[in-house]
Amino acid sequence: MQDINETICSKLRIDWSLDKLQRSRNLSRIGLWMDMDEVANFLTILRKSHDAGLPENALERLRDGSADVVLVDGVFSQDICAAMVDALEKTPTLFEVTEFPGPFRSFFYGRNLNLNDPDLDDYFNAAKRFETDLLRFGACFGVDIAARLVAVLTELDRGHTFEAAPGPGFSRHFFTTFRGHRPGGYIPAHFDNEQSFRPSYRYIAEATEGDILSFVVTLAEAEAGGMLELYDLLASDLGGEHRNDDDLARKPDLSKLKSHLVHVPAGSMVIVRSGRRLHRVAPVEGSRTRWTLCSFMACAKTGGRNFCWG
Repeated sequence: MQDINETICSKLRIDWSLDKLQRSRNLSRIGLWMDMDEVANFLTILRKSHDAGLPENALERLRDGSADVVLVDGVFSQDICAAMVDALEKTPTLFEVTEFPGPFRSFFYGRNLNLNDPDLDDYFNAAKRFETDLLRFGACFGVDIAARLVAVLTELDRGHTFEAAPGPGFSRHFFTTFRGHRPGGYIPAHFDNEQSFRPSYRYIAEATEGDILSFVVTLAEAEAGGMLELYDLLASDLGGEHRNDDDLARKPDLSKLKSHLVHVPAGSMVIVRSGRRLHRVAPVEGSRTRWTLCSFMACAKTGGRNFCWG
């Protein structure tokens, strides 16, 4: 695996000044905080610009069901997103790659707990390497990627911090991963409720409680398609026919359900209560890969904090 500083900072010679970063950040601002109850009959969507001050109760509203979606614009500037994607595509050996099953035409840079063998020793070793590589990668663009994500999430949750979920001893899960959806790539409709039955989630199940939330930060949109689609269906419990179980032979019929496509532009973050709301990533259309940063999270059982995992 190539050295991050050599392949990105030196080879690509990216030189970001503070003035340019500020100008780019200003260009990505979008309006005022809005409670948009009319966007979809069954959804309440909250939207805010990162630079305009974030409401501290946003994640509380997701958890109690009074809101369904939180959108934060301008988490990263669109210029920085474009530069990161360019670097990731030109130097694909920067990070370890995990492939989705073939039909999904998608992949992770980093490792995904859902797709990992129950023996997690290699996963935790890879998480430590990824943390270092992500810090170096972001430094080439003048941003600490993980710290920026933590700052936004913390502001939305009354100052409660967010950190990588603990594993055995001093090990930690991935805090986040990059995700790519190639043309034709998608994720089928599901609830994120893996902690109830996946062996690889045993440390998550021990450390967390309550529903799973998830965030996605768009780095590059698809030319068409590839959007998050939310359905008018909530889970009554953490199991059932819609659970995210690759072995389920019978897939539910979704044709009669209302749904809503959520547009998340480059640089913006979307957060949903994905453990309770049925959702999918619609198929990517066109020739461009959809790039995101993504993670799952839940309240820690102790300490007034939140644990994240990729």
